[in-house]
Amino acid sequence: MFSREWFVYVFGRWILLSGIAGAILQVILVDKFNIPTFPAFLLNQLLLASVFWYVDKYIFQRHFGAVKEIFKFPRIRGEFTPVHQFNKITEEFNEFSAAYKAAPDDYKKWLHEFLDLSHAVEMTERVLKEKGVDVSGEFYRIVQANKAKGLYDRNGG
Repeated sequence: MFSREWFVYVFGRWILLSGIAGAILQVILVDKFNIPTFPAFLLNQLLLASVFWYVDKYIFQRHFGAVKEIFKFPRIRGEFTPVHQFNKITEEFNEFSAAYKAAPDDYKKWLHEFLDLSHAVEMTERVLKEKGVDVSGEFYRIVQANKAKGLYDRNGG
């Protein structure tokens, strides 16, 4: 939680920009434009929210990009259960396994089946999320456990 990025966001964006800009804008609205305190506060919040909508979009652009890439395939139409998805993953794995075993050194011969398997796993994640399962929380716990085991590069990438 207390990463370098967190400190930059909290102190740079939140305290410095929002806090100080908000205080200065409040003083200007009340003292220079003679707007009563409470309406000035509401106007202050509206103006800052409008500005920081774009600032935050810029700051989190790379995070939002990562979120967009979680699902690489379009969602398959229909309603699916975990049992259906288990069977689909099994089917796709068997196809991938057979293609891979036939030509392990020629990825062109098994890549399609591998990506079909990936699509089935991704679809299972969607099904679970749609059912309210905290997939992201479990993902985070797995990453933290793997970090503790030293499985990742120092920066986690």
